[in-house]
Amino acid sequence: MSPGQFFARASLSNLQEDLAFLDRNGFLPEVYLPATALDDLDNDRLDPLVRIRESGRPVSLHAPFMDLSPAGLDPRVLEVTRYRFTQVKQIGEIVDPCHVVFHPGYDSWRFGWQKELWLEKSIGIWSEMIEWGIRNGVRIVLENVFDPEPDHLLMLHERLSGAFGFCFDTGHFLLFSQISLEEWLFVLGDSLAELHLHDNRGDRDSHLPVGEGIFDFQSLFAHVSQEDLSPLIVLEHHTREDTIRSLGNMEELLKGSGHDLGPSR
Repeated sequence: MSPGQFFARASLSNLQEDLAFLDRNGFLPEVYLPATALDDLDNDRLDPLVRIRESGRPVSLHAPFMDLSPAGLDPRVLEVTRYRFTQVKQIGEIVDPCHVVFHPGYDSWRFGWQKELWLEKSIGIWSEMIEWGIRNGVRIVLENVFDPEPDHLLMLHERLSGAFGFCFDTGHFLLFSQISLEEWLFVLGDSLAELHLHDNRGDRDSHLPVGEGIFDFQSLFAHVSQEDLSPLIVLEHHTREDTIRSLGNMEELLKGSGHDLGPSR
């Protein structure tokens, strides 16, 4: 298995160094856009991403999420969220990414288990983002975070006629899911557009290398292979050392298993 099939994390805050590391090791970039790096952004800093796209290689973006709420009950919070998402769109129109990943913002404790409230409050902002994505050839992708199960995400997906994809995050699943991996994958179906691969031991979101925690990667890889899915695959780690170790662990897990994840797209 070639690392060229995989994406790995970069940050807009450290773009040049992160891209150099990814390029040396054959990875494609998924670039996180922290809010702190957006307000003083000089568009010239995006030139390395533009050059990657001009070479025919894909780039993915990960939208900011800290303190944001796409279903904000406080209109000022929603205003800030829309502002940050507008900045993401402006970057997207320069970079031309294949995907932009967002956190959906549902937290059963904050929303009092009122999935319909979250749905009604957030559908406007997601409709806007999806319309922008369609116009610009960018797939909008929503990631599981604090979600105990995917029912509310499916409700949103159905309301928006399946116009966005899902990103399944393995570490978040371990920490917050109340249902099985098989149930999640059944609901996500062929709208599974992206995988964020990292591991933990069920205690915190430690972003360990694949196979160094308790997530069942063999079952996930078997599902992707058997269903003939081609999600964009991202090794999402906080250090370069963990990214390299994770790739090696993945190759060992897949060796002799008969599972072929196929090229990411």
